[in-house]
Amino acid sequence: MSRWKLASFDLDGTLSRGISTGQHLAKKIGHSDHMAELERDYEKGKITNFDVATADASYYKGLTYNDIEDLLEDLPVLADISETIKYLAKQGVPSVLCTIAWSDVARAISNRFGFVDWSGPILEVDSAHKFTGKVSKHFEAEDKVRFIKGICGKSGFSISEVFHVGDSRSDIELFREVGFSLALNASEQAKQVATFSLDTESLLDIVSVIPKVKE
Repeated sequence: MSRWKLASFDLDGTLSRGISTGQHLAKKIGHSDHMAELERDYEKGKITNFDVATADASYYKGLTYNDIEDLLEDLPVLADISETIKYLAKQGVPSVLCTIAWSDVARAISNRFGFVDWSGPILEVDSAHKFTGKVSKHFEAEDKVRFIKGICGKSGFSISEVFHVGDSRSDIELFREVGFSLALNASEQAKQVATFSLDTESLLDIVSVIPKVKE
């Protein structure tokens, strides 16, 4: 069995390839230029995810979770995600999505690939289950640590028994807390903090670099 009790994965730029889920959806909904500007400002530290989510939410008014699921069908992703999640599960290591992308986006990706839990800001819905264009609960980069610690507390293990795979600014605080951090296809900023860095087109390659995934 693995020494790890939980595998944590970022979504945008880590599992998605060449485009964030926010930008992918924005292109389909019709606000890609605005979303690109928001994402650039976020990576530069000029704005928070609160600002990104508040601005982005308005474009989802009238859509539903099923619409998001359909729009994500052709999202470019890293190879072998399902195979990796299944492999880890066989070693007794459940996987979660720890992301600042929309919770409904993380939910759709989790259902597709086998993640057991997910995080993210929550879009407000009305009585007809349609998005109102507002955010009902925000989620920042620092909330990633709280999300993972919450799972640890409920399940009775330490955050030192968790590994996290991420690629950018929003992963740095969690990188500093977990037992092992892997910067995957990552920014230089993330690589400087992570335990190890890897560039690959197959998620399954993480098995060979994360220590004691299998014992």
